[in-house]
Formats: sequence, C-alpha cells, structure tokens
Amino acid sequence: MFNYFSELKKHFKIPDKFFNSYNIVNVGGNLVYIEGQKGLLTLRDDVVSFKLKTGVVEIKGMGLKLRDLGPDTVAVQGKIYKIEVF
Repeated sequence: MFNYFSELKKHFKIPDKFFNSYNIVNVGGNLVYIEGQKGLLTLRDDVVSFKLKTGVVEIKGMGLKLRDLGPDTVAVQGKIYKIEVF
C-alpha cells in the first residue's frame, strides 16, 4: 500500500527523527488519513478510534466510514468535527 510520508522521506532524504511514529492529515474536514495506526478500537458512525504506538487517536464526526485499511494506514471519511490524540 502506498505510504505518502514514507515516499516523502525517501524523495527528500529526510531523517526519521523529523517524523512522529504516526502522521495525521485532515483533508477539508471530510477525510482523515492516518499512518502509523496499530489497530481499530472504536467504530461507530459518530466516533472512530485507533491505537497508536504512543497513545490513541479519536475522530469525532457524523457519518464516519472507513475508506482504506492497510497494515498501518487508514482513511476515515465523513463530516469530521474533532480529532484528538491522547
């Protein structure tokens, strides 16, 4: 599966120390792309959460659906209201 941040690191020869163990991209409040997730914790139409290496990411919104799920990447689509990492 294509990993956007890995490709950026390779192309620009950026050391790993400049990236977290996870990356989150919010695209227009309608799509969230997460790299570095370690497993699905919650899946509801208003809350989706994933385990990270260093915590949990929780996405709150309306009509949330999983779009892509790879070994460590996922896209969540719907109306995104809030993204929290704890």
